[in-house]
Amino acid sequence: MNNLLPTKEQNNTLTVELPHDFSGLNVDKYREHFECFAATQHDSVVLDFGNTEFIDSSGIGAMVFLFKRIEQRGISMLLLDVSGQPEKLMKLLRVDATIPFISSAAA
Repeated sequence: MNNLLPTKEQNNTLTVELPHDFSGLNVDKYREHFECFAATQHDSVVLDFGNTEFIDSSGIGAMVFLFKRIEQRGISMLLLDVSGQPEKLMKLLRVDATIPFISSAAA
C-alpha cells in the first residue's frame, strides 16, 4: 500500500496516526487502510488526531465507516487528542456523543 498511515500496537490496542489534512482526496488515499483496520483483531482502535488540523465530511465518513464495522464485533474505538477545527466539527455533528474523545493513549 502507498501512503501508509503510521500505526502502533500496544496492549492489544491499534493506534492509527491520522494525517494533517484528513479530507477529500486524502481520505481516498487511505481507503484500503481503513478496510484493513476494520478487520483488526485488537480489542480497541485509537485514531490519533494529534497532528490533524483539518477534517471534512469525507474524514467523518471514514471514521463512521470504521466505527460501525468494528463496533459490530465488540471492538471499541477512541479518538485521541482531538482539537481545533476537527474538534469543532465533531462536536457540532455530535460525534463525541458516540465515539469517546481521550487526551492520552493511556486513558
